Amino acid sequence: MKISVAFLLLCSSLAWGRFVPPTPFELEKKQSLPDSRTIDAYLATLVTLSPRARLVVLGTSAGNRPIQALLLSASPSFLQHPANEPHKPTVMLFGSQHGNEPSGAEAMQQLARELVAGEHAALLGRLNLVLVVMSNPDGRDMSSRHNANDDNTNVDYVALQAGETRLLVDALHRFDPDVVFDAHESGIWKRVLTREQGWMTDVEAQFDMGNNPNIDGPLRDYTEGRLLPALIAGVSAAGLAATRYRGEITSLEQAVSRGGLGITNLRNYAAMQGRVSILVENRLDNKSGTYATPRNIAERVRKQHLSMLTMLQLVADEADPLLAVSRQARQRWVSADGDGRTLWMGVSFGTNRDKPEVTLPLVRFADGHKQLHRFRNRDAIVVREPVTLAAAYAVTRERERVARWLVQHHIAFETVAEPRELPADRLKITAVRKQPDARPGVREKVRAEVEVTRDAVTLQRGDLLVPMSQPLAPLAALMLDPRSANALYQEESWNWLQPGEFPVFPVVEY
Repeated sequence: MKISVAFLLLCSSLAWGRFVPPTPFELEKKQSLPDSRTIDAYLATLVTLSPRARLVVLGTSAGNRPIQALLLSASPSFLQHPANEPHKPTVMLFGSQHGNEPSGAEAMQQLARELVAGEHAALLGRLNLVLVVMSNPDGRDMSSRHNANDDNTNVDYVALQAGETRLLVDALHRFDPDVVFDAHESGIWKRVLTREQGWMTDVEAQFDMGNNPNIDGPLRDYTEGRLLPALIAGVSAAGLAATRYRGEITSLEQAVSRGGLGITNLRNYAAMQGRVSILVENRLDNKSGTYATPRNIAERVRKQHLSMLTMLQLVADEADPLLAVSRQARQRWVSADGDGRTLWMGVSFGTNRDKPEVTLPLVRFADGHKQLHRFRNRDAIVVREPVTLAAAYAVTRERERVARWLVQHHIAFETVAEPRELPADRLKITAVRKQPDARPGVREKVRAEVEVTRDAVTLQRGDLLVPMSQPLAPLAALMLDPRSANALYQEESWNWLQPGEFPVFPVVEY
């Protein structure tokens, strides 16, 4: 006799002494996706069923849809006044920043349902959870990567053009997570690789971390050397083949690298704040395939759920060493360089001289035949222009606009009240070079050639000083310095990179 999914879930909930209704997706027998309003209503229902859950409105999207965070914890104080607790990591999960990658949002609802029903009971005693189930509700309802204003919020963490990105940055500061987990899906069908060359990528679960070389050294070493390998091994042991993330494969002739190095994405932005930051990309199956559910959505949700649950269990087991490096990084940044104060303005990928080629699995589109293909390997991180972190940065142009932008990033600054003469490095742009359209790892559109002169500079009333003694100093410096591949001025609306003396510069002491 066939037993319905809803009945099985009911029995499971009753075994824990509490009835928790299936998610909207489960009620539809995994044949259709609920809209954002239905998901919001379900999250509100979960809160009514458990004293361990609270729903917090973060704000509204460009399309006037609410963006909410579901808090889950055994700690009443965390639910009411979220703050870090000793020996207990705060983990913040982001679902569906791209609205056309929906399985992360569904997996989070399933995970929330299970926790409210009493499953995985130990987790809520060991972790404080913040679930942003729909980071982009507009994209969810439109089945789009973008929001209602056509913003791709996933690469907006420097400019903060989109309201959604600003809300998520505010949430990072409000809940101050030790761990950030960003759930995505990766399409296996590519225009050139599949349609013209006949192959698809063969991935189940790919994981990456904040990998910008300017991330706090001990934090980056811990994540790359210990946590990420353990996560990949754990997911693989649970039956889902997992690997370290490789960049998009769109052609047999291309070189491959790793996930991008730029701080415009959440993964590197959060890590630059001193947080353990993990990305998962589970397989987004081909539209033309034949599956038990539309585009294999039930199986995709299962993979996302397994990836999330394995990550949470690992973080709970790793609580002590993880908290030590993450909380120390948020108090005092230490660069990976020997002096602990070096920032690398230039970052990119280059040829891995120790392993110039790599073999990766592909699947033939016509018949499903699996085959290994060799690719040039450009996953070596290349750095240039080392700069010692200054005492401060001075801003002398569009000061009110820059001040608003600094506030949005939660970066502290002061406004000069009276003229002040300070020793500083004047930055003169001598040339601006357009960069190749496709440079793996960065979004550096132009590169400024800069001449540096130590001089006394007089700041005027209303100029801004951004001290580099604050926890967000390395992040601020990378975004403010015109020599940086991650500078704000790479964004179209901040096109300040022109020959001549630059209006933002390092102050030696003040």
